[in-house]
Amino acid sequence: RGLLSTEPTAPMLAVGGRVWCRSGDRDTRSPRRADASRKASKARARKRAESPVRRAATVVTSDVAETRADASTDDAFSLGCPHFDTCSGCSTSTNLDDFPELRRAREYFARSHDAAFDCATGDVRGWRTRARLAARTVPDEDAAGGEKLALGLFARGSHDLVEIPGCVVQHPRLNDAAALIASACERAGIRAYDETTGEGELRYVQLTAVGADGRADLDPDAAVQVALVWNSPAPTTAAGPMTAPRAIALALKLWNSNSADSPGDIEPPNGVRVHSVWINWNDAPGNKITGPHWTHLKGERFVWARHGAADVCFTPGSFVQANATAFDAALARIRSFVFQGAAVSELYAGAGPIGLSIAATMGDEEEDEGSVRCVEVVGAAAETFEQSKSKLPESVRQRVSMAISRAEDACRDAVRDADVVIVDPPRMGLDPRTLAALTGGEAPAAEAEGAAPAMADGQPEAPVVTEKKPMTRAAKRRARKKKRAKAAKALIADAKAPEEPKPSQPMVKFPAPPSRLSRLIYLSCGFAAFQRDCDALVNSGEWRLTHAEGFNFFPGSDHVETLAVFDREETGAAFWEG
Repeated sequence: RGLLSTEPTAPMLAVGGRVWCRSGDRDTRSPRRADASRKASKARARKRAESPVRRAATVVTSDVAETRADASTDDAFSLGCPHFDTCSGCSTSTNLDDFPELRRAREYFARSHDAAFDCATGDVRGWRTRARLAARTVPDEDAAGGEKLALGLFARGSHDLVEIPGCVVQHPRLNDAAALIASACERAGIRAYDETTGEGELRYVQLTAVGADGRADLDPDAAVQVALVWNSPAPTTAAGPMTAPRAIALALKLWNSNSADSPGDIEPPNGVRVHSVWINWNDAPGNKITGPHWTHLKGERFVWARHGAADVCFTPGSFVQANATAFDAALARIRSFVFQGAAVSELYAGAGPIGLSIAATMGDEEEDEGSVRCVEVVGAAAETFEQSKSKLPESVRQRVSMAISRAEDACRDAVRDADVVIVDPPRMGLDPRTLAALTGGEAPAAEAEGAAPAMADGQPEAPVVTEKKPMTRAAKRRARKKKRAKAAKALIADAKAPEEPKPSQPMVKFPAPPSRLSRLIYLSCGFAAFQRDCDALVNSGEWRLTHAEGFNFFPGSDHVETLAVFDREETGAAFWEG
């Protein structure tokens, strides 16, 4: 059934030099140390239980079916979520089609470009097909003075965990999968991560809905890809994931829930099916959710999503738009602004869904000379992109490619050899060099450090995993104390030392973009950065804004996704009516 022996002759597991009893998964430390740990845990539980946020959260029922029924509302643009008062996931629960950032966007376009700005808002419930939930210890109301591992989000302004079993913005199957994982952790005795001590095992879970025909947003019975973020260093190649046998055991419990035909198997809530199980290794201090190393344990390796006419491949480490319906609406609009036969360069491509959905519309080379070149900095994207590319017609594949590089390093070639450039940058907007390449401006010279991984035969260079000696808990505490003391000394030294002028960074003047480049399509996820970039593009004299519209990718949040089209000043035509 799995990777670990479940025979009664192997009742013990050795983990980190300590022996764990399989029957109850109890720590066999010395009685004095175990008693001190239990007292400290109970003290933390009492403190959390006295929190006003925690007391408010206890009135929320944990019955998933009941909370789903209570969440119904007649208002199409209201959440009606039972967790809104305590959960930090959403910032507004009513008038989800009219929020502050959208009003700022409308004001900006009216004032600066004398144009209206429309924003499309789709379903406000059940739209989220990927979620990341924290795993923390909370008081167990069913056991007086007890504690349990729970999954959820942090309360506003704190790190007190709020369980969200009836979250209305998540795909219902993600709620079911969270309940399944919590139950499996309880049976396996898995310890939740404690960020104050750095101890514990399960830090976070990442859940991705996987639907039939690649449309999880349209499939109420979607399966769920599960990624467990484990508080452990990445295993060496020789040792493999068996360095964390309790993580393997939990993964097997989740996977075996698909059949649930043996003693000890877990009955999945509402029949939820596990698509695959992965482990992400993250023992770094701080709030970073995932680390760079992933291990695939069970199920299919890839998740496939349908975007337009393209089948796009993802792994849990790939960036995925959580609102597939809204993203597909934006993709349809982007495709409508791409000329037939255009050479397209896409920067900040991620797994390539934008470029691939354009490539899927291209005809035979005799009829359509178009091409698509994607640029992405994450080396792992090359694997999924090649998988996606293999689904395209043979006549199209040879005209579709991906380069693993920073956008700032590839921007010169991107603008030189393209008719249309598409950019989908992170919230910070365009990097200075890419903006300069598009406007003919100045930008800092390229830095040698931070270059993308080397390529060999079109494949990303394999990450080097160095063997890391496990640290004891006492050693970790000493290291954290030493780091804090060093940081405090540095602050004192900086306060006493006179401020020295920073050396000027060499600047590079970029040539004006070639006349061949006639259109820029900008999909922005940070409106403040978009305003800055839009003003720079228009003020450069090279571009004019010819179209803009918004998409509500995250109903319940104060965020608008902006799609803008810029044409060259000498050839641009207004598309506000289109």
